[in-house]
Amino acid sequence: MLALAGCAAAGAGSGASSAPTGAPATTLRVGPLSTQNLLTLAVDDGLAAQHLADVGVDLAVSPSFPAFAPAAEALAAGHVDVVSGSTTAVVAALAGTPDLVVVAVEHDAGDTQGIVAHGEVTDVAGLAGRSVAVNRGGTGEYLLRLALREAGLTPEDVTVEHLAPPDAATAFAAGRVDAWATWDQYLVGAQALPGVRTVALARDLGSDNRTVHVTTRDVVERHPAAVAALYDALVAEADALRADPGRRAGAYRASGADAQVAAALGALETPDVRPADDGFAAELARVAALYVEEGMIPGAVDVTGVAVDATRLTRAEDGGVRP
Repeated sequence: MLALAGCAAAGAGSGASSAPTGAPATTLRVGPLSTQNLLTLAVDDGLAAQHLADVGVDLAVSPSFPAFAPAAEALAAGHVDVVSGSTTAVVAALAGTPDLVVVAVEHDAGDTQGIVAHGEVTDVAGLAGRSVAVNRGGTGEYLLRLALREAGLTPEDVTVEHLAPPDAATAFAAGRVDAWATWDQYLVGAQALPGVRTVALARDLGSDNRTVHVTTRDVVERHPAAVAALYDALVAEADALRADPGRRAGAYRASGADAQVAAALGALETPDVRPADDGFAAELARVAALYVEEGMIPGAVDVTGVAVDATRLTRAEDGGVRP
């Protein structure tokens, strides 16, 4: 339980950061998540501010968000310009905010998302008749639907408990649910509990769900150089993590994660940053199609143009070149 308790802690350094003085003409407002993904890390260690300052752009940072849903609401309301989430979260949000675009994609080893279970459950088929906690419409429910499809099961074959991650952490640790589909520090914390088995990881399920960094089409069109510079900062952050793997574990400890959980997260393979190219656009389309087929959204979602390749944006904040 102690291992899971730190999962809900917000990033301690995410509340304030800015580029060097000099009255830049543009300010990019970033809303990081409380999880230590590459955007959160690049904000906290100054790489984001540095790269933005190089193109004459200042950085303003909001308090961290616990999940993509409130971050997307702030983005839609014009309170922030860039946030982080997952492919699944973007698909779920597109119906209400159709001008969302993805500008950077993290590729990992497929071991940061998965399904864990207590006791006798050793594989996906063993979930039949069990209770499974998921976050509604997000990564957890997506993973469960993939797993059930693989095993020839349906959602009616399990008891789906829709719980926010902190509530699911408490319920799973107490044994009030049999299994949990989750990610990141929640997954690693659950894996450390006695008697818990990892039923499946994202890579075992052929998941197309990735950590993504999101803005709006309006921001890309008005400030292409700022978006391009932030993409470069994410690449630099990934390089820095590969050079010093302890950076990520230290960041999780600083944000309140249990030491064991932080160490396990730091030992995972460093993600790569890649543009939201045609390959990602195909992944996004597959996720959207599954959501429609599974009835997880009321109707088809148009994902055309949601993927924007930040490596093709102008590096000059002059407004003269568009993606």
